[in-house]
Amino acid sequence: MTQRLRRCVECPKCLTRYLIGFSPYDNGSYLIARITEFSEDYQLFCSCGAQPFTIRWNWNELKKYAVSSRAYERGYGPPEDVWLCRGQDARL
Repeated sequence: MTQRLRRCVECPKCLTRYLIGFSPYDNGSYLIARITEFSEDYQLFCSCGAQPFTIRWNWNELKKYAVSSRAYERGYGPPEDVWLCRGQDARL
């Protein structure tokens, strides 16, 4: 199975991991971006019904994930399909 390294946002309620840039997602979830010269704010609306939450980050601070082909095609997936990368060798 092919894997790709991508940056993702995780829903704190259902733990689904969403690839940035794939919104809207076919499960009804979506990310809304507000980008200024000083920050990038994203608000995740997850189909699990969790309260929308805002994520503010510097692009380099986002966690890196190995994403299965199946999850990449959907743009999201459970932790079983989208694994958190550990260590310095996980670069994008």
